[in-house]
Amino acid sequence: MLSQKNHKDLFIWPSMITFMIMKIKARIIRRLVRWRKWGGSHTENIIAGLPSHLIGSKTTKEAIGEMVRDGWIIPAKKTGEIHYSLNPKKTDEILKFYEKYCGEG
Repeated sequence: MLSQKNHKDLFIWPSMITFMIMKIKARIIRRLVRWRKWGGSHTENIIAGLPSHLIGSKTTKEAIGEMVRDGWIIPAKKTGEIHYSLNPKKTDEILKFYEKYCGEG
């Protein structure tokens, strides 16, 4: 049987994962907005600059998958790699997220 302390700890993990996904999304969105990668302008370097333990992690893949499903980023197969750009149809949503979570720094 779980102790009260261990029982509480089980509920921390989903919020920690959600927090990490938001941080990864913020770093990717910040990079794409600053590089002005909207619509037809793509880059494959969306995970460059992330800590090495996050590159290729399930959390990073989940964050990118959520942004693709939400229509925030558009994948394009170029030169054998997947390149991404921001969806100009979601500009308002993306810029609201950018203002809220991607402050200077």
